[in-house]
This record gives sequence, structure tokens and C-alpha cells, in this order.
Amino acid sequence: MSSEILSFYKDKTVFLTGGTGLLGKVIIEKLLRSTDVKRIYILLRPKRGENVKGRFETWKQDQVFEVLLKNKPNALEHVTPISGDCCAPDMAISEADRRILITEVQVVMHGAASVRFIEPLQQALNINTRAVRLMVQLAKEMRRLEAFVHVSTAFSNCVVHQIQERFYPENITCPVDKVLDLSDSLGGEMVEKIAPALLGKYPNTYTYTKALGEQVIQEEAKDLPVGIFRPAIITSMFSSYFPDKTFSLVKKYSPLQIEIHVLHI
Repeated sequence: MSSEILSFYKDKTVFLTGGTGLLGKVIIEKLLRSTDVKRIYILLRPKRGENVKGRFETWKQDQVFEVLLKNKPNALEHVTPISGDCCAPDMAISEADRRILITEVQVVMHGAASVRFIEPLQQALNINTRAVRLMVQLAKEMRRLEAFVHVSTAFSNCVVHQIQERFYPENITCPVDKVLDLSDSLGGEMVEKIAPALLGKYPNTYTYTKALGEQVIQEEAKDLPVGIFRPAIITSMFSSYFPDKTFSLVKKYSPLQIEIHVLHI
């Protein structure tokens, strides 16, 4: 069946962060199964002494790709891991890999994040806020960019009773630039001491730093073809093309009755 989505992704090159996470793998599987995507670059960091190629090899045994690989045995050959770290300067991407991304990528999906509610503020800022800025800076160099999708969360605006498809900078106690400057100049212990004043109405560092990430998009990505995806709770599917397995996907459900929002600029 033809559709605008299938037509859009045909022969496209995608760069995705957060590919090792639950949502990231589901997105990759769906792209490989349902579209004729040309290439998917994923950002991976070496872990426990294993390089990115070694980590990627284990995906062939991952259950989420089981049905895909039965129908398309060579599907994962369209996926290329790139060594990097969203929390490192310039995301620790080599110059050679950076040139590849700048030259080839047409679609960016930034999903890397820490979802721990009690993450120390400085660490949460690094992955949930500063990494957004680094991705925007990289995207601005991409010569063929057609879409930049930032994966936020409905709960980034949980201090609002009803969320609309707009930004909410008025709920941030301190501009994102100043917060990141404070994080750079102060030690982790001092950042923790001032955390309550910075968080304001936000209940935890997760929701607060994801809100700051949206502020980065608002202020620094105005000249990009950008959209914000705000999933609510991610839970298991009731049924799918997986006949005897339960996997997790994005579902329109939340005890706060918050719907998934895609915010276009």
C-alpha cells in the first residue's frame, strides 16, 4: 500500500540517537519493516570495553527484530552504528563520521535521554538538555536535512493542566543558557543544592530538563524543519503483527489525560 509516509522515507538516510532504548529499537524496526529507507545511522557509545560494532552485532539476537529478520534477513545491513556519546563534547563523533552525517543525512530523530526521575540534576542536564543543543548544532550543518524530530515527553509540561501544541517558556524559572552555564561553572554537589530553586514547580529533574530541552528547540532551531514529539506513557501493545509476543510501543494513554503531541515550528 502506498502512502505519504512510505513515499517520504523511500531512499532516505536517517540519523537516530537513543537507538538502544526501547522506543529507539521499535522505531528502527518499524522503518526497516515498513519503509524502503536507504540507511539508518545510529549513535552508539562503547560500553564495558566493547566497541560499537560488537554491541550492534548482538541486535541480531534481539527479539524485537526476530520477525523482521525472518522476512528480511539482510534488513540490519541498512543500519550503521556510529561511535559517540551525547554527553561528550561534540558528542565524541569523529571528524570522518561527522562529515558522513553532514553530507548524507536527511532525517534526524533525537531520542537519547535519561528517563530516571531522580537523576542528579547535572547529569540530567547533560543528556536531556545539552545534548539537544549539540544535536541542533550538528543538524544546522547537514546539507540535505528535511526533518528534525525531537523526542520530548508530554510530562515536560506537567505543570500545566491542559497541554496545547505550543511552547511553555513561562514555566521555566531560569533561562536554559544560564542553567547550563551554572552547571558548567559549579560542581555537581553545588548544583544539587540549588536544584529545588531551579526546578520550581517541576516535580523531578526528568520533567524539568526535558522542558529545558524544548526551550533549546524553541530558541536555537527556528531555522530548521523541526518538530517536537511528546509521547505520554509508553506501555505494551494489546495486539500487533507479533502473534505471540508483547512489545512496548507508544500508546495514547496517561492518567493525566495528556495526548501525544507533535509540535511543528
